[in-house]
Amino acid sequence: MAFKRKAIPKDIFFDGKMNIVWKDGAHTSYDYWQLRTSCPCAGCVDEITGEKILDDDTVPKDVHPVRSAYIGNYALEILWSDDHDTGIYTFDKLRDTYPHEVKTIN
Repeated sequence: MAFKRKAIPKDIFFDGKMNIVWKDGAHTSYDYWQLRTSCPCAGCVDEITGEKILDDDTVPKDVHPVRSAYIGNYALEILWSDDHDTGIYTFDKLRDTYPHEVKTIN
């Protein structure tokens, strides 16, 4: 049985927030600091317990993406201005889990 992803981005752009326009027409917007402090990597979340270990107060409020890259067809990797780059943000979790605002496309 083939794995079928439901969250497929059409466009990703940065304009003070990270924005994703999804192939189904939805548009989500992510605050940089909230996304950075939601990083799922082993340095930010305990691999065994799943408990968050990142101290949010150590992340600068003005953190922003320096570079991003697709990881296969399922995720986005972001290099942040605080030099953190080990989190892989899956499209399914970006669509459903990470803090975001749903925007209306006109």
